Amino acid sequence: MPFAGEGNRLTYYAEAGSGFPLVLIHGVGLDHTMWERQVDELSRHYRVILYDMLGHGRSARPPGPYTLAQFADQLQMLIDRLDIAKAHILGFSMGGLVAEAFALKAPNRLSALVIANSVAKRTPEQRNGVLSRVEEVREKGHTATIDAALERWFTAAFRKDRADVVEAVRRRLEENDPAAYLAAYTVFANADAELFDELPQIACPTLIVTGEKDSGSTPEMARMLGRQIKDSSVEILMGGKHMMPVERAAEFNRILLSFLKKHG
Repeated sequence: MPFAGEGNRLTYYAEAGSGFPLVLIHGVGLDHTMWERQVDELSRHYRVILYDMLGHGRSARPPGPYTLAQFADQLQMLIDRLDIAKAHILGFSMGGLVAEAFALKAPNRLSALVIANSVAKRTPEQRNGVLSRVEEVREKGHTATIDAALERWFTAAFRKDRADVVEAVRRRLEENDPAAYLAAYTVFANADAELFDELPQIACPTLIVTGEKDSGSTPEMARMLGRQIKDSSVEILMGGKHMMPVERAAEFNRILLSFLKKHG
């Protein structure tokens, strides 16, 4: 797998398939490997590009604090290096915020946008909840919130039946650089407020999808995004929690491909 950029702008990425480019952006604390259940299916139809965000995986871990603009700049640098004029962009969770920021920064570079299990206009209670987790990470370290995260992200049945998958996600979270994770998580905790009023400027076709039981990226947030983004549709997976690309991969892929094929 190759790298793009250098120093504090080094980006680790992978490619599969051919055709129109489709860029996948993972969530906070994860890396490009979260998409392993998408790559085979999507690469039959698209040139799939997946990468590690700054502070994650094998990409650069510059000193914090980070800004959302840094993550959007990283995405633009990557597609520039790959000589991609226009792409479909899919962002999961924090990756959805990065995708939105990029759509606002470089609207002519997107053909379609997918925002999966992301956040919008947190209530004061929701904001306090995520900020309390930021403080817990700051005080106790990046592993302090992992157990609670896995409970929020996966259904009880999946945690029981596919403990191997859940443990793989746990190991990925444990391997994070503590300072980089805190810097990225702080961006995730605040960026929805930064973006929300600007979202009506997004003009490309957009799919917004989340799980019925996703407590952090709620159906109401998805519907608010749908009201803010003019050319959008909203899909709610019944019974789904946060990690739909992992736990509900077949349904997620079906919804995604159905949308993208309309806008390819």
